[in-house]
Amino acid sequence: MAIMRMIALTLVGPYDEMENVAREMVLYGGFQPLPIDFLLNDRNIRARINTDGENPYDELLSEISMLWRICGEQLPPPEPMSIGSGFTLSSAREEVKAITKKLDIWRKRKDVIAGELDMLKAVRVYMKALANLKMNPNELADCDYVMPHFGRVMKDNFTRLIESTMDAPIVTLELSKSTDDNVWALAFAPSDYAERTQKMLDAVYFKEYSVKDIAERFTGSDPMKQIENRIALHERAIQGLSDSALKILRDDPKKWSEFYSRLYTMQRVYDVCKGRGEISGMYVLSGWIPFDTYDTIKKMLEEEAPRTAVLFETERNMINTGIRVPTALSNNKLVRSFQFVVQMYSVPSYGEIDPSPFVAFTFILFFGFMFGDIGHGLMLFLITAWLGKKKIMNHSLAYVMKYASCSSLVFGALYGSAFGFENPDWALWISPMHDISLLFVVAIVMGVLMISLGMVLNMIVRFRQRDFGQLLFDGQGLAGLFVYWGSAIAIFVSVKGYKLAFPVSYLWYTIAAVFILTFFRDVLARTLLNQKVEHAEPRSVQIIEVIHSLMNYFANTASFIRLGAFALNHVALSTTVLLLSNMLGSMPGGGVLKALMIVIGNIFIVGLEGLIVFIQVLRLEYYEFFSKFYKGGGSAFKPVVWGKR
Repeated sequence: MAIMRMIALTLVGPYDEMENVAREMVLYGGFQPLPIDFLLNDRNIRARINTDGENPYDELLSEISMLWRICGEQLPPPEPMSIGSGFTLSSAREEVKAITKKLDIWRKRKDVIAGELDMLKAVRVYMKALANLKMNPNELADCDYVMPHFGRVMKDNFTRLIESTMDAPIVTLELSKSTDDNVWALAFAPSDYAERTQKMLDAVYFKEYSVKDIAERFTGSDPMKQIENRIALHERAIQGLSDSALKILRDDPKKWSEFYSRLYTMQRVYDVCKGRGEISGMYVLSGWIPFDTYDTIKKMLEEEAPRTAVLFETERNMINTGIRVPTALSNNKLVRSFQFVVQMYSVPSYGEIDPSPFVAFTFILFFGFMFGDIGHGLMLFLITAWLGKKKIMNHSLAYVMKYASCSSLVFGALYGSAFGFENPDWALWISPMHDISLLFVVAIVMGVLMISLGMVLNMIVRFRQRDFGQLLFDGQGLAGLFVYWGSAIAIFVSVKGYKLAFPVSYLWYTIAAVFILTFFRDVLARTLLNQKVEHAEPRSVQIIEVIHSLMNYFANTASFIRLGAFALNHVALSTTVLLLSNMLGSMPGGGVLKALMIVIGNIFIVGLEGLIVFIQVLRLEYYEFFSKFYKGGGSAFKPVVWGKR
């Protein structure tokens, strides 16, 4: 009903025009690429076509983003950009290469200086530790009997090191903790135990700094001052390199932001072109577009690509080749939210009836019928709105629950129920607790109408497929609908004792005759309609199928009793909360306890019962309604849209 017609568009033209076309397709946002392999059945032609699935702009975007990463800045938000003829892949590569070459030199210098700075900070820790221990760096480095090991190790590994050296002639001192959860440590071991000591340190990934190098490099009367000066010098150098990159951005921020957006746009363009092929200097690009956009796209192609040939295939021709046509749904805002419910079951296959409009109406109706309460509906609406705004809840689900909660508000007014307080005098229609019989009758009637709608939709599907045999004589076709409605009327008349112009038994005889007629569905299709029946089922299987369909009618109808049952369940839960609150009210401090019980109880009802009712509505939609006509199994139309991959 709301499934858009699709056509397969194939373009053949020179590279420069094909890139312009792809760019316009990205900005237009209504083109889903189709691999060339699907369109060409001739192996000889397919072998001559070259395809390239790599996107060269992926690498360029990754490289240019280094500019913002080095500066510690956020990447600019990309915007759709017009691409002039002077902007080519080769020119983009040269531009990126020029800037990344500078950045790479600065990055390497920064890495070297950062390594030196790391070593200097280690030396500072070491020298301070020795000063506290009243040790001389030179004497410690030249010691013949004891070998010192200074370095850094992860905290967990330091614990392992302590445990492994408990029975060894090794003394380990923790000097200080590093900011990145490392430990600076100094270990002493006898010189003749050097090899085993080294193995233990290597096992815990001990990052060692040579104490001899430290003693030789930092001499004089005040080595700590030398260290601090060098640390300050290195930090200024690192800051200077970062400022150099930042200066490039700040000198012309618009230029680099636009350049990034152009690369981003062209990346989307190549996503469109990923299914393209090249043969004899001409490029081939194919994909799906909605039928109603064909005139607009054709006009654009005439302006942007006058040398490009445009070919198209209808969806029927594509289906005959075995290619799955994608499904694009077109619904108003209300119904569009309920596409989420349908797609949780399955995406409609192309050409199938989209049940979203029916789901939108019945979901809202059934939810409110089972969960009718003004107060609880209001609570559910506010909770859902908050969860949707904070993006805790899926956007589509949030809309579905908003509409469902509004239905609860309406039915709450019809039932005269607010926060579990129910008064028949407030009711605009019925009170579930006082009109139980009517409540269940309405539930059954709603079930009969829902199942009948499913059967009518099934007949529409059979009509579209030109399968008139199943449309007229199948258990879920017109004959089945007559049996279902005839049985419903006969049962209703018998229960109520109404008198007809003819005996009720005549109605049952007619129903039985039509029911038996459905056993000969295929025979009647061949003889009366001259219809060729493909994959005809054995008579025994067909009889079992018809009987199963008839039993399902009554089972599915009975399933709708849950509408009334859960409406009563809501009243029962609310009454229980009120009784418990009254019991607590008679205890010491009862006023507070009573209020607390009412608040907690109502939150519990909204949360738990709201979830249960949601699941029950899904069950009625999926099992009682969809089973009559809906198969699903389609693939969603996924056009390449600017900003999304």
